[in-house]
Amino acid sequence: MRVYLNLFGGVAGDMLVAGLLDAGAPEAALQEILHALPQEGQKWSLGEDTRHGIRGKRFCFELAQESHHHRHLPQLVAMVDALPLKPRAKAWAQAAFAELAAAEAQAHGVSVEEILFHEVGALDALADICGACALLDALDPSEVWASPVAVGSGAVTCAHGQMPVPAPGSLYLLQGMPQEGFDLEGERATPTGLALLRAWGVQFGRRSAAVSVACGYGLGTRQPQDRPNLLRVELEQPCRDPEWLVQLSCLADDVTGEVLGDAIDQLHAQGAVDAFAVPAVAKKGRPAYEVVVLANASDQQAMAANLLRLLGGLGLRIQGIERHRLARRMDSRESPWGPWRVKQSSEEEDGPIWHEKPEFADVQRLAEETGLSPREVLLRTYPPRRAKT
Repeated sequence: MRVYLNLFGGVAGDMLVAGLLDAGAPEAALQEILHALPQEGQKWSLGEDTRHGIRGKRFCFELAQESHHHRHLPQLVAMVDALPLKPRAKAWAQAAFAELAAAEAQAHGVSVEEILFHEVGALDALADICGACALLDALDPSEVWASPVAVGSGAVTCAHGQMPVPAPGSLYLLQGMPQEGFDLEGERATPTGLALLRAWGVQFGRRSAAVSVACGYGLGTRQPQDRPNLLRVELEQPCRDPEWLVQLSCLADDVTGEVLGDAIDQLHAQGAVDAFAVPAVAKKGRPAYEVVVLANASDQQAMAANLLRLLGGLGLRIQGIERHRLARRMDSRESPWGPWRVKQSSEEEDGPIWHEKPEFADVQRLAEETGLSPREVLLRTYPPRRAKT
């Protein structure tokens, strides 16, 4: 299963926690982490609310009184290590704090060892980061993808006074990520949320086709009027990745059948995924063949030169195409004259068999050994089915 994070309203640690829960992650995984945190007057709540009429979950973690604990990175890593997180979730959480420390170090021009965590070192950041990592791990995704990050505009007040949005630390965390929403009101991407994206190794860009399984909405605290302050967590089952090939084609109206057949054989031998000819009528009513070659994109230049050289053409057409094919594997079967191989196909690598067909080279071998024709070998092993009457 794949997780897709639609960040059109921004991203924050509490929004990721709420969105993952709303998408189906077990609440027990979050509770286990919260109960293991130091009990320094903490209280938390999980409820439902709306943003611009869209229902979602809202996660809130608060301390009864202001916490002024400042911690270095090793202290936070040790606190994460003591929590009941599974190995992958623990590695994610520790990586998120390391990303935060590195971004702050860059912003202040000091070493990571000198960084004292202020807001992000408090228990609420531990709750958001460790809770989100525990929930994502419980969903057990094969990969995590995301839309461009909505970052917002204006200024944000932090321990160093007012800073432009994105704040200096956030800007370093955003490096390498596609961004949008530069005109949205206020800060939309917090350091905690961005650090989680980096720790999870989130991928951006075009993802392959998929079937939607579930979705959930994680709501932020504020309610700006320009765009709903929420993110969407989508769970989806990827379809088989398509193959992207190039198709080269040209008309041949002045070559013999022998030259055409030889050209197709040579194109196959030179690495064409497929090569064939289709009867056509060319200019002035001349009989011709459209020669079509499918090739990997990396072979396009060499295959185009070969096609023109073999057929003597003056030009050709090239276009990118998407090819979907079934997974294939080879198995062995017994025949009345010994074993032979059969090609099997299915939608997935280990899925149920959709089609099965004998390897014809083995059919020919058995025919030669028995004195039968290939057709007779097939008929005696795979008799045709007769319609029921």
